[in-house]
Amino acid sequence: MEKNLAYNLKKRLQEGEIVFGQMIGPKNDPEKTARALKEYGYDFLIIDNEHSLVDKETIYEYISASREAGLPIFMRVEEATANFRCYLDSGINGLLLPRLKTIGQIVYALNQAYLPPIGQRGSGIGMSPYLLDEQSPAEMPLGEMTEYINNNTLVFPMTETEECYRDLQRIISFTGVTGTIVGVNDFTLDIGNYNPRSLRSELSKGKAVEERLRRIAVICKKTGKAAGMGGLSPNDFAKWAKEGYQVFLMGYVIGGNIENSRSRINELKSLLETN
Repeated sequence: MEKNLAYNLKKRLQEGEIVFGQMIGPKNDPEKTARALKEYGYDFLIIDNEHSLVDKETIYEYISASREAGLPIFMRVEEATANFRCYLDSGINGLLLPRLKTIGQIVYALNQAYLPPIGQRGSGIGMSPYLLDEQSPAEMPLGEMTEYINNNTLVFPMTETEECYRDLQRIISFTGVTGTIVGVNDFTLDIGNYNPRSLRSELSKGKAVEERLRRIAVICKKTGKAAGMGGLSPNDFAKWAKEGYQVFLMGYVIGGNIENSRSRINELKSLLETN
């Protein structure tokens, strides 16, 4: 089993690379889905527990399948204040924290996500072979194990509210925060002042939204954290890549519609190469 999948992804982000993720909803085959996403060129997959129903046993199958495919696996949790330790101890590498608003919420999440000295996560070492990628906890010093787990953990508060946006620099400056991912549609709804007759594809093009998206990229660059987004078209992603965004969430796989993921990533990669 390949080691340090998530840690290597984290280093790529620190070096300024662009990476691609795919949201996973219900009624898919974990092994087939993970293998196909790797083949198509995705860098990680994300189980969506905020907006869809994927049960715990199936999530564990995805963890196994993603490791076999050589892909880190993240989860968008139900709430920023949810209890997600069991998923991390089973082998989930990264967290997306929806509708995060306060400093207290990010401190809570970091304490759950990271073992000491970064956080206060309890030790579930040995509960899953994927936590240490099949390295034996009986043969690794405790400090080496905790460092390995912390290195392979990523945390992304999602900028989806004005409260998060206003305090973003403080929020993402915490040790353990990898960056922020903007849920553009939710953020636009929270900002308000949009034409209710607009299509979703038009919402992100308003002046207030674009000004905030640009400032988020500036804040991330200033703090050395990654800026990401979801909910837009490949053309819009290509536009925001020029502004410094690195992480792009390319829609959903639901009910086995995996082929849509191939066309989306191919289109975006082509646009990035052209630009």
